[in-house]
Amino acid sequence: MKVFISWSGPLSRRFGEALREWLPGVVQLVTPYFTPSDIEKGARWSAEIAKELSEAQIGILCITRENLHSDWILFEAGALSKSLEKSHVCPILFGITNTDLSGPLKQFQTTEFEKVEFHKLIGLINSRLGDQKLPPKTLDNVFEKWWPDLEKRVQAILADVREPEEPIRSDRDILEEILQINRLGARRSRSAGLSPGVVHDLLEKYIALHDEQVNEDGGYQSTLDSLQQMHRAVSHIVSRYAGSSDEMDKLISRFKRLSYKTRYEDEEDDADGVF
Repeated sequence: MKVFISWSGPLSRRFGEALREWLPGVVQLVTPYFTPSDIEKGARWSAEIAKELSEAQIGILCITRENLHSDWILFEAGALSKSLEKSHVCPILFGITNTDLSGPLKQFQTTEFEKVEFHKLIGLINSRLGDQKLPPKTLDNVFEKWWPDLEKRVQAILADVREPEEPIRSDRDILEEILQINRLGARRSRSAGLSPGVVHDLLEKYIALHDEQVNEDGGYQSTLDSLQQMHRAVSHIVSRYAGSSDEMDKLISRFKRLSYKTRYEDEEDDADGVF
């Protein structure tokens, strides 16, 4: 199975090299793809990297402070997400945390470089092997054996990095994002809620349409079949309003007893049951 490792910048490249060498030791059926030189501006990209991007089953992005807004990283993330599920595009954060992220990279499930998080990532990679995947206990044992090697190497790389003087994002920036998320959640919550009056009206119209078709006053069975396909979704909505009033409960009871058959079909069914 191919794992595409994306990097941009000298520091990110060192982390990418570490992953390329470490991954096959843990999951031997993994074949990492890692460009040894920066060919971002080279003519080889269209033939070489495009082919690897299209064949990869997992995409790993080595994210550092210096490449958070790299056009190259964002480009490869977009290319991977077009051919893979978003859950299979995995940004790994080295020396930074989730709160440092902004922009397009926030749409992906990130992995901070720490043991528990990284174990989940290896579990995802292993799960993509299908019948050839390692049993959970075996994977745990192999990971425990190899994790200290990768951790030691990554810590050594981070030790070479001079501590930045300024935070990546200001406190104000983070607070504004939190407020924006809360407001969005509140709007979604309000839009998701339906008043009992609206639900009552919906049920009345739904039952009336059903009864028209039962009495063969309209398009008959084809319309009833369409209504039946909607039954589960409508049932899910109205179940939240059970108990809100006696009138509502009566309507819900009638709704649950709908037959979705014309009178003629009901009579045929009754006749079939008589011997």
